[in-house]
Amino acid sequence: MSSEHQDWTPVVLKGKNPTNAKQTSYKIEDRMSGAREQAIRMAKLENESDVVKTPFIPHALSQEIIKARVAANMTQKELAQKINVQQALITSYENGKAIPDSQTNQILQKIAKTLNTKFTNKIVKPEKSSTTTNSS
Repeated sequence: MSSEHQDWTPVVLKGKNPTNAKQTSYKIEDRMSGAREQAIRMAKLENESDVVKTPFIPHALSQEIIKARVAANMTQKELAQKINVQQALITSYENGKAIPDSQTNQILQKIAKTLNTKFTNKIVKPEKSSTTTNSS
């Protein structure tokens, strides 16, 4: 085997420019302070005692949807087709398993309009509940 095809010329590295060295040290310090801030945020998050319950469609609202759909003599599939959503979404609303998001109110308005009704029950955002107890 011949090593003639390889380039074995030496590479000489010269000293760094002092201004580049200062910039590099600042970047490292910035990263370290960012890591410290991240650690502080993580510690605060771990020590938080607030519990947030996941919001779902209220049972009373899901019952209203079912009653209105049955009164209109429609299946879940037909209702889903009329408002251009998947049947699984209608099912999750009726079962109360849907998690409200930014489009929930729009979908509920479409359902109400299609079924010619108004829903009396609304989606309520849950509040934080503290799990700590103060014993004096």
